[in-house]
Amino acid sequence: MKRRRNKSNKLIDLTSLLDVVFIILLVVMCQLQETKNTYAAKEESIQQQENDFNELKKLYSDQIESLGSVSDYISYITVNAQYDEDLVTRHITILNSDKQSEIPEIPQLKGLRVSDGYDELNKYLSTYVAENPERVVVLSFNEDDEDILYRDEKAIKEIFTQLSSEYPNIREK
Repeated sequence: MKRRRNKSNKLIDLTSLLDVVFIILLVVMCQLQETKNTYAAKEESIQQQENDFNELKKLYSDQIESLGSVSDYISYITVNAQYDEDLVTRHITILNSDKQSEIPEIPQLKGLRVSDGYDELNKYLSTYVAENPERVVVLSFNEDDEDILYRDEKAIKEIFTQLSSEYPNIREK
């Protein structure tokens, strides 16, 4: 009699299968490490950009704060000289960007009686500049305008030039 062999006792050699599984596992782990390194580099780049952004934000907020308080350092004074239809009566008005400054009423300039008006303008400007030596004062007027007489333009320019030579914080526009 022949004995039959039991077919269930076959041995399967798994060594080559284990080699394949370990190779696949090694490839997956290498890809994970590479991905981790890529994400770390991107995260570092994002952190650097965030730091740069915060630094720029601080600089811009300082600039905005400085621009908001520019009126503490600079005053703009505009002198406007206009004449009436009769060309005899002229008016001088002053605009000052400094809200705390009281602007005087300048007397009308009539004919050749102009010294009171110019003296009042000169007095106001020199007093304001002397009281505010820490401010830069920008002086301007309606130069080369059709509404100003040449003699008034010349006299106001002379006042501005004289004040500019006396006070170093005056700028003419």
